[in-house]
Amino acid sequence: MNLDDAIQALNSAAQEAVDSDDYITYSTLLDIYLTNPDRYNEAQRVKLLQALENILQQNETLLSYVAWDLPVLLLAYLSSADPFDTVAASKVPTPRKAALRIFNLIAEKGNAKEVFLKAIEALSTLTIDFSLEETPEQNLDNEKLFVLKFYALFEVIISVTRRITTQYPSRFLTASSTALLSFFSAHVDDLSDQSLPVLLRRLYLFARDYTPPPSKSPVEPEEDALQRRMLQSYVTHMVEIMMRSKSVAWSRRYFAEIKSDLEVLPVKERNRPVSFDGALSPGIIEMLERFLQLTASFDIPAEQFAETILEEPPELEPEDEEVDPSFPAPPTMITSIPLSAEGCFFLLAEHLISEPDCSVSFTFSEIIAITKRFVIGDEGENPGAGVCDAVGFYAWKYLKDITSDEIEEISAEEFNGYLQVLTSLSATSSSPTVRFMYHTLVVHLLSRTSPVRAYEYIYDTLLYCPFDNVKGAFVIVLKDFLKLPGRKNASTICAKIDYDEAKQRQVEELVRQCISDVASSSDLILDERYSTLVAWINNFLIVAGGERTFILETIADLHQLLERDQALDSQEMDDDERAERKIRQQIILSGIELLENSHGLETQMSELSIDESRSLVTIISASDGSTTPVAAT
Repeated sequence: MNLDDAIQALNSAAQEAVDSDDYITYSTLLDIYLTNPDRYNEAQRVKLLQALENILQQNETLLSYVAWDLPVLLLAYLSSADPFDTVAASKVPTPRKAALRIFNLIAEKGNAKEVFLKAIEALSTLTIDFSLEETPEQNLDNEKLFVLKFYALFEVIISVTRRITTQYPSRFLTASSTALLSFFSAHVDDLSDQSLPVLLRRLYLFARDYTPPPSKSPVEPEEDALQRRMLQSYVTHMVEIMMRSKSVAWSRRYFAEIKSDLEVLPVKERNRPVSFDGALSPGIIEMLERFLQLTASFDIPAEQFAETILEEPPELEPEDEEVDPSFPAPPTMITSIPLSAEGCFFLLAEHLISEPDCSVSFTFSEIIAITKRFVIGDEGENPGAGVCDAVGFYAWKYLKDITSDEIEEISAEEFNGYLQVLTSLSATSSSPTVRFMYHTLVVHLLSRTSPVRAYEYIYDTLLYCPFDNVKGAFVIVLKDFLKLPGRKNASTICAKIDYDEAKQRQVEELVRQCISDVASSSDLILDERYSTLVAWINNFLIVAGGERTFILETIADLHQLLERDQALDSQEMDDDERAERKIRQQIILSGIELLENSHGLETQMSELSIDESRSLVTIISASDGSTTPVAAT
């Protein structure tokens, strides 16, 4: 398409449109000549946009009527060859600069209501163009272009809102705040830590600098109250979305402060620093602090955060069908505009970190309810990083000094359910520090409850927990919680459970089942249950011991497991698998030696073959010591 012909057509049609009052035809011409900027090179795009700017400046009436059609068309011209970091400094005209000048013109002179609607509509069409075929630098430029497009539309929305004359400003605030929240929610997980804070600052300024549209007569007080409540709701929902997949380490920061005072931790763990694995984003921390300050200026006290967390927020009222659907009708009552419970959850955590003497408090029952509410969300959804972070912080802050009496006030079912949630978080976090923090929290609560409750939970976890990394850790917990004869330096905080005959039989069956599970696996000692097996052999049995016949049986089963693993065809393994198997075999052999030495079995075992020792076990395994043969397994 010839550029000169396009410019000539737009120029000659401009006056015709004004004279004939036919602005639809001119909008059609804009679509024809501006759609698909790839038809023009960079220099031609600049000339075309400069010509259009000149036409619109000379014909404000035309501009007023056709401005609504321009935002979507101009977005494509923001893609330009000039580097982003030279846009402001360079004086060379570019398509990007020319397009932004027309955006400013639209915001200043276009029909406010029509442009408002079109800009909001265009906002929902923005996407980030990532490609595996492009370099990281190119994809970062694509991300910057996305942010620039948002910026252009955002400024138009803000500018035209201030020019709209209405007696119902809450209607426009509803439309714009909802559109911004939807936009942010759709793209927050796609943005890098470099671009996200840039976007967030604009979204923050929307609330901080909000100015109601003008009106011809005084606005009703109810309208002012509705707008204030909407801004409060906007801020809390914005924080909810922002922290969906982000952590600012509330829990780890607090845990680091109190760790040295926790009696349930070994001394070496109390002295070990808490690592903040995974760099915290300074931009996110800064924006969270700004949003918290904004809630103070909007008169949302910490107590209101707490109330919102504990209460289900009300649903929005349905829109009035008689109202023009182009401008959504706002709720008619303040009470029907919800604050985000999750946003309040995060904001209160930040407030408590910055104001540790805050009077807000929660009971154990309330902490359980809060945790279940935010961790156990919709079916199939996992809690985000922000929720996992905040849950740990609240738990440690309010349960650090919990008493046994306070725990006993909670039903065993509710208590166990809460511990299961914490145990699940300790199993699934990608951060070793967070896993350790949650595991320590579970042990802390078990140390404060009755021996009966503590043992029931530990045993149930070893029997049914689906996470093998948890089972291995809980083998150690069981060892630490048992009162074992002759054990020295046992902590009085943990060592509280009598290891009677019934419990010993249960434990021995758990050990047998673990060995059987590993032995029946096609991977043998590479099975994921290996860590639990090692915990039983190398940590638990050498301390807790067991009946002599049970130990002999266990040693024999372990030898058989090793014999089968060593017999595997090493030619089918790669070097890493071969090396890993050898390491694991040696660890099990070391465990066997410890068992033999700790129970004085080394002489007897050296005199028996594996098959002989297994036969001996099956003959004398009756609990009364009789020699009635028992079928070998």
